[in-house]
Amino acid sequence: MEVVAQAAHAARALGRPVQLMWSRGDEFAQGYYRPAFAAKMEAALNASGRVTGFNIRGAGGSVMYDDRPWLFRNPNFVDPFALQSVTDTRYRFGAFRAEYARVDLPPKVWLWRSVGSSQYGFFVESFLDEVAAAANKDPLALRRELLAHDTRALAVLNLAAERGGWGTPLPPGRHRGIAYMEAYGSLCAEVAEISITRGELTVHKVTVASDCGDVINPDTVAAQMQGSVVWALSALKHEAVTLKDGHAEQRNFDTYRIARISEAPVVETHIIRSGQPLGGVGEPGVPPLAPAVCNAIFAATGQRIRQLPLAGQSLARRQAASPAPGGLTTRRSNGPCGARWGCARWGFGRPAVPRRGPPRSARVLP
Repeated sequence: MEVVAQAAHAARALGRPVQLMWSRGDEFAQGYYRPAFAAKMEAALNASGRVTGFNIRGAGGSVMYDDRPWLFRNPNFVDPFALQSVTDTRYRFGAFRAEYARVDLPPKVWLWRSVGSSQYGFFVESFLDEVAAAANKDPLALRRELLAHDTRALAVLNLAAERGGWGTPLPPGRHRGIAYMEAYGSLCAEVAEISITRGELTVHKVTVASDCGDVINPDTVAAQMQGSVVWALSALKHEAVTLKDGHAEQRNFDTYRIARISEAPVVETHIIRSGQPLGGVGEPGVPPLAPAVCNAIFAATGQRIRQLPLAGQSLARRQAASPAPGGLTTRRSNGPCGARWGCARWGFGRPAVPRRGPPRSARVLP
């Protein structure tokens, strides 16, 4: 860590122990950043609109490589965050392939709440809504098909949908989106209720269903889900560090905006005591938030969100949803349908180039 080296140099120069503290500006300029990521996904649909194949390739920085590069000397080492919540997904796609390409960029990167699951949650759950549109299916119905074999996951998804009012009438101007993700041994689904007024997004309510196995203190679970939703919403709407000429352009909260109290939605948490081994509660609530909100934005505007944060993007209503350039189609065939997303804190490098061929395996590429 740079701060340790700086403290050592200062102590050596002064000839005595020192306490070194970074200012907030120092943190913005020298601290580690959330890895920038991009992904390309493809899905195959059969004649009845069922998903028969799924292919994802992610690309971005590795927190493990930046902090513990010696681990990569072992040819059998697999970065646990490279395809987090993807290779162990409960969705049953049929043919399945997941790939990751490490992209080494100058800024140092490090762990961010829910780590790789936060990015892949946005990628996969946003894409599944596009697949549902291609298959002319309700987004909840598609997810139920993909989880039909898994009663535990279905219980979480159905609880969020039921308590979130999925399929019931909404006040004028309100719209819903749904997402599901598993991370750190816990299953979590969220329904976001939003409105957009003169291009401004308001998230009114987020309904969370969580299965973290057994539960010791339900209030702690609820508090962590509330914090996860607000944390993820702030990142979704505002947070970004941009680098110019080797320097961070944002050095304090006057230029690095975070969510205000007035932006915090009502968060309703429902807990399932499944009796399974204890899972985490501090991070699993983060990944579903961004895709749930972005899927609701599509319901409101017909516009797909493929890059975060939302700041600077127009949320004007479109007459109809536009297909991904050269990608997603509404054909009901065995041909692939694909789209791209980028999720970044300070921007990301060149898009990943997908490998061709049928999706059949999960692996990590160097």
